Amino acid sequence: MTVIEIEVVFDFVCAWCYIGKRKLDRAIALYQKVYPGGRSDVFSIKWRPYYLNYNPHPYSVPKSELIESRLGSMTPEQRASLFSRMNQIGRSVGISFRGGGMIGDTRDAHRLVHLCGTQSPRAQNALVEKILEAYHELEKDISSKEELVELAVDAGLDADQVRDWLDSELAADIVDDEACKNKEEEGSTGVPRYVIQHEHRLSGAEDPSEFIEIFAKVKEDESQL
Repeated sequence: MTVIEIEVVFDFVCAWCYIGKRKLDRAIALYQKVYPGGRSDVFSIKWRPYYLNYNPHPYSVPKSELIESRLGSMTPEQRASLFSRMNQIGRSVGISFRGGGMIGDTRDAHRLVHLCGTQSPRAQNALVEKILEAYHELEKDISSKEELVELAVDAGLDADQVRDWLDSELAADIVDDEACKNKEEEGSTGVPRYVIQHEHRLSGAEDPSEFIEIFAKVKEDESQL
């Protein structure tokens, strides 16, 4: 059995991070299905914070307003091409992007992921998926504590513990520091970024084959020890 460790640097408001997660999930499932001995291998995934800070305001605003601000320099044709490509790739991995809803910042969402990671990596992975889905497909405001409590409970966390956590500033400095380091990291290419077994690096919403190639190399290297 090989333990394959993966660190994912991401932010929830990044559409390519959602696509990247779905492709990573597919890569793991395919590897465990077809690679010799892959079924017995264990994947340890840790989700690392990154603040894109799309919203300059201290309150939630319509997502469409931020899109308009960020893409203001693009022509209508360029925007249409960008959204068409993103939607096409999203549909290929089961994502139906929607542009409505509100958003503030993602600090509390990342703090909640940090809490979940101290208790159950499996629940953490489920929570990340639920928050990404809530923002990109269900048009929910993931900066809302009420929404985050509901999503966390769905992922298996205790509601009272989550409320107490979100009402406090616990781990805020830890998450802020880590997000800052991830943004300032030498050679940073934005998000998503993946570090596999502490040495293999990928960036962007890579195809599953790219992940599988690295998983196989990790497996082979381990077998030679």
